[in-house]
Amino acid sequence: MENQLRAPFNSIFKKVKIKFMKQYIISIRIVLLIVVLGGVVVSCKKMDDYKKYADGGEIIYPATFDSLKVIPGNGRAMITGLLSGIPNIVKFRVYWNDGLDSLEAPVVRKGKVDTIKQVIPNLPEGPRTFIVRTFDDKGNRSIPTTVTGNVYGANFQASVNERGNRAVFKTVFNKDGGAEITLADVDAYVNVLGMHIRYYDATNNVRDTVIPVQLKNQVAVVPGVSIQKPITYNTLYLPEPVGIDTFTVQAATLSAFTEVTLLNNIHPVANRANDGSRWATLRDWISNDAAQTHNTNGVNYGGTDISGDAKIYFEAGWGAPGITNGKIHQVCTLPPGNYSFEGEVDWWAVGSKNDSYLVAAAGANGLPDVSGLGTAISYKRVDNGSRAICTFTLTQQTTLSLGLLLDLASDGEAMRFNSLRLYIK
Repeated sequence: MENQLRAPFNSIFKKVKIKFMKQYIISIRIVLLIVVLGGVVVSCKKMDDYKKYADGGEIIYPATFDSLKVIPGNGRAMITGLLSGIPNIVKFRVYWNDGLDSLEAPVVRKGKVDTIKQVIPNLPEGPRTFIVRTFDDKGNRSIPTTVTGNVYGANFQASVNERGNRAVFKTVFNKDGGAEITLADVDAYVNVLGMHIRYYDATNNVRDTVIPVQLKNQVAVVPGVSIQKPITYNTLYLPEPVGIDTFTVQAATLSAFTEVTLLNNIHPVANRANDGSRWATLRDWISNDAAQTHNTNGVNYGGTDISGDAKIYFEAGWGAPGITNGKIHQVCTLPPGNYSFEGEVDWWAVGSKNDSYLVAAAGANGLPDVSGLGTAISYKRVDNGSRAICTFTLTQQTTLSLGLLLDLASDGEAMRFNSLRLYIK
């Protein structure tokens, strides 16, 4: 009976319970939907917040520079970079000193990729950080780009002063009218850029030149130098392998030149061909056929004897024919000045004439014959003695032939020199 009474109530309870659960689930779903929709609204509001800074539009970031670098200088630096892409960039600004200082410059687009180079002046020595922004024609600015580098000044200059000028081992004046300066070797880390030279040329005009560095075995050649005015020089240093400014030291003066360096003119002399036992033809001298009178196997030689201490040597007689207008010479281009062409005689033998002359003749075509010596700039007959001296003065840059003229009889005549040298007086 009791069970029968409970049955209707249970049925009613289940229906109420089921209805309540459905309403509960629906309520939860409604709450969750409200929360989600509320979050979306809030999110949308936050996403739209930036519009109050962009006048209701999108934020636009112009293109920035690529490959930004800082090139160091003396109390300044140069910012370099590449700009490509959208062509509406109109200017850029560089900030430093924590943004307290800045510099603005226009951008003029010329191609698909443009290079900017902007010098920042009046900077203290030391490491520096720069921030770069670009701006387009609508006033939008780019994301900032940071680049670092160094600035040099008094401290680096003090270190350069301690190094001083690169050592000069030797200076010579060559027969082409140029100064040859032999420099000491340097290491790469010293960052020597080169050698600045100030000089007067053969026409008395002031010249400046920079000889790039060669770390080892460097001989700097400066053409067309005057022998009457000093040559000054100073070494150029860079604080880093690349820079916009060089540092240097007080200029030094090269010693005055005292000699024009001729080739193969001091014993032992070299030869360009020989007979394998005694006679040979001089190297670096222009010899005519008349100076080569010693025949071996159908080939003529003359100018030096290789059987002993090789010297400038000519011999006639003792089985060899005479030498008529035998000549050897070198071509020189010399600036105005006073010169002395000197031969140091080692040995001679006199027969019926032994006419030997030191000669300076105008032009590059060689020496005159004995009969035409009057056309030479200067000449001097070699007398029996230890030294023959032929002096001359040039009032303008001149190309000349300088050498030895021989007229030896076949009755036993000879002329041998330890050297033929050209001195500057």
